[in-house]
Amino acid sequence: MAITDDAKFKLLTGVTRKVFLDLMGILQPIYDETHKNGSNRGIGVGCRLLLALTYWREYRGMRQMAFDYELSVSTVCESIHWVEDNLSNHPNFNFGSIEEEINKLESQNINVSKIIGDVEEQPIERPTDNQELHYSGKKKRHTTKNQIIINEDDLRIINYYNAVATTHDFQMLKDSNVIDTLNKLNISCKFDSGYQGAQKLLNNASIPYKKSKYHELTEEEKTYNRNLSSTRIKIEHVNRTIKIFRIMKETYRNHQKRYDKKLKIMFTIYNMNLT
Repeated sequence: MAITDDAKFKLLTGVTRKVFLDLMGILQPIYDETHKNGSNRGIGVGCRLLLALTYWREYRGMRQMAFDYELSVSTVCESIHWVEDNLSNHPNFNFGSIEEEINKLESQNINVSKIIGDVEEQPIERPTDNQELHYSGKKKRHTTKNQIIINEDDLRIINYYNAVATTHDFQMLKDSNVIDTLNKLNISCKFDSGYQGAQKLLNNASIPYKKSKYHELTEEEKTYNRNLSSTRIKIEHVNRTIKIFRIMKETYRNHQKRYDKKLKIMFTIYNMNLT
């Protein structure tokens, strides 16, 4: 049954109709090139893409999807992996350095003078190796951590970094190799209290004041924190939007080695939905 209502289409797939067609435009030439000699074409690109979007959107078991769509489990699995592999390898889905991404946006007349950074933890299944590295004392479970940096003006993701659960937020900022660029371009940066110490490395960083045992916050500091939070809420809205795809919210149960591919795809699709 064709879905003619655009709002319902996005509700079901997580993407606008325009983004769906753009994704088809990327995948169709790859599909045609692979099967130009007449090899078995299997199910079409549209069906493969719909399977992948439905999987990311709902994060159901592949056996359930195979039953609903009257396909074999292997067909569902291979179709999703085919979409993930080809999208993640496409230039449009590769994030360069933060300087390259900023230059790319400014070449499109999109100003990047203020950024907001945040770290989210996603639960994962208990790993078989190095379990202690993935155990989050904060969440009391095994997790993986994702740092995203957005352009404050248009909410576009311009950088991301993934790390194990035991990595401190501030350490993730240092490991992501963005500090030199942010200082070079004198970009205003806003972070939460997990980034205490960033103001010593960044020329223009805003971090909330923290209350301590011997220091109650003054009214001026409380006002500063409220004003900062009212701006930083933008990145919380971005995190909420990304989690429309349940694969980014629920316990991640796929192979960890494919996690970065899914991050690139989810973050790029989020950016594409903005246009």
